[in-house]
Amino acid sequence: MVNNRVCQHSLIRWVGRGLIAAALVIALIYVVPVSDLTRALENVSLTDIAILVALSFLLIGVSVIKWGLFLKHLGISASFLRLFGLYLVGYFVNLFTPSFIGGDVVRSMGLGPEANRAHAVSATALERYTGIVAMLAIAVCACFFSRIITREILTVVFVAALGCAISTWMIIKGWLNGLARRIGVPKKVMHLADTVHEGLVVGFKNRELLLKALVLSVVFHLLTVVNTAAVGVAVGWSEIPWLGLLVVVPLILLVGALPISPQGLGIQEGAFVFFLHSVGASTGQALAIALVLRAKSYLLALLGGAIWLISQGLGRNVD
Repeated sequence: MVNNRVCQHSLIRWVGRGLIAAALVIALIYVVPVSDLTRALENVSLTDIAILVALSFLLIGVSVIKWGLFLKHLGISASFLRLFGLYLVGYFVNLFTPSFIGGDVVRSMGLGPEANRAHAVSATALERYTGIVAMLAIAVCACFFSRIITREILTVVFVAALGCAISTWMIIKGWLNGLARRIGVPKKVMHLADTVHEGLVVGFKNRELLLKALVLSVVFHLLTVVNTAAVGVAVGWSEIPWLGLLVVVPLILLVGALPISPQGLGIQEGAFVFFLHSVGASTGQALAIALVLRAKSYLLALLGGAIWLISQGLGRNVD
């Protein structure tokens, strides 16, 4: 009976988020002239697609190297190819979850029973968190040099950076775990949470490791901007405001990660239209960029799904 209720609530949430996504997509179609969108998409060539796929693999490779550094520091060893495959499987899982968290959990658990699960989660959280820190740092720095950024966007950047700083302080001090105990979180869950917190603190206190991770994160997010600019050129956006992209791309990624609709569908596209239009793209070009990047993420997800199916088949054969 309890399981049926849980399934019903999950189905209602999933349907509700799907309806939100559909409403947002319809709103975007209403706001953005279809002729402008079609004209922008017609500019995309097979060469552009090949370049974008290559950039995607490069971006994943940088993330995998960083993830591997944290895993190794926490006593978990895995090959580059294995981590790369798990990263793609994470893309596949994210097709069915409202944010990237589902994919992160699956790739952490996919390291195998021999890996300490709490430390695996810690390593994945550190990999993701250092990316957010570097992303916001780049945005804050670019704000001082870009002349096209509005006061409203400046406010959003600095509020996000302040929130990140406060969250870091709370994690290091263990205040989040303390709050969880006060509201009566079960002991088994708290034991896991304490182990994860221990791993996070270990990562934060190792300055050399943290510096390497932040450098890789900066490289990753610079490549993310290059990736966005490459799609912009592909859809006909001729004058790319590089400093402006350094500010708004992190905001787009943060908004797109909000767990409101499946994989941020509609949310992320709306963020692309709002923020890219604010730095010079037409609404048609901005939505075209969002759709091309969405299609590319689905392509990576399908590849991740194939890897998952193959790994499942091999597991059965071994059994």
